Amino acid sequence: MAKPVILPEEQVDQIEKILDELRAKTRSAFVFLADISGQLINVRGRVNENDIVALAALTASNMAATAEMARRMGEKGQFRLMFHEGESRNIYLSQVGKSFLLAVVFEVEVQIGLVRLFSKRAVEELEKLSARYEDLVTNTPSMMESGFDAAFDSALDDIFKTNGKSAGDQIIIK
Repeated sequence: MAKPVILPEEQVDQIEKILDELRAKTRSAFVFLADISGQLINVRGRVNENDIVALAALTASNMAATAEMARRMGEKGQFRLMFHEGESRNIYLSQVGKSFLLAVVFEVEVQIGLVRLFSKRAVEELEKLSARYEDLVTNTPSMMESGFDAAFDSALDDIFKTNGKSAGDQIIIK
């Protein structure tokens, strides 16, 4: 199971600002940011009947599938952009750093060039936040690496010690 992404409030505010601006400039129905496992980070706009959590998971699966296609085609990296055209709505997906993806859902009347231009700008801004997040995750030791295991062992020893002997050393005679 994927670990939940926890972002500082300042970054959440910046993400919301970027997504609100992208949605307004592209006249999209809604935009969302998800992590590469499909966990929804933030959504802005008119979601209505859409199951946004499922949609985030599906877009992440889509990005993973196209990454494998790129690998099999001999690409050095994965495809960073995808566009799916529907009868009434389209979706434009962008990779954001190594950890996130951005989706723009918009009506077919909106020009794809407009969405592509403003999505590119939003991705550039979001990649700065993504880089900070990825750096934090990479450079923050896990609990086990930071001495948690030794502290846990010591705490267990303290719990099971009685009169200077560990519980395993005591002999109980009835």
